[in-house]
Amino acid sequence: MEDEIYDYDGKMPYSMTVEVIKKYKGSETRKRFKIWGDNGILCRPYIADFKVGKYYLIAPSKIESDSEDEQNGDYDFFSCWNDYLAVDYDKKIAYGEYSWWRKEITLEKFERKLEK
Repeated sequence: MEDEIYDYDGKMPYSMTVEVIKKYKGSETRKRFKIWGDNGILCRPYIADFKVGKYYLIAPSKIESDSEDEQNGDYDFFSCWNDYLAVDYDKKIAYGEYSWWRKEITLEKFERKLEK
């Protein structure tokens, strides 16, 4: 999972390579791509919050231009916003800040809402 490391009081992952299990929306065709997190000053989720072998519903933003580390075609998380949910794939439930009043949703209900 760790690709790039940002050294801030020790080693901290700055990016991760993800594998798409199921795509709900978007035009991305790659099965694997890189997502950049926070380096300590960007107000994004820290990549260390994501665990290897776990599942997540994510809605990253595509990077349109190169920067020092991030490359055109990579992704990042929207600044200061939760745009991912942890998923218990066995129970088929997503957990996290789904809405201001709901902290979990079944994948079936999530998929139905996307179809509307």
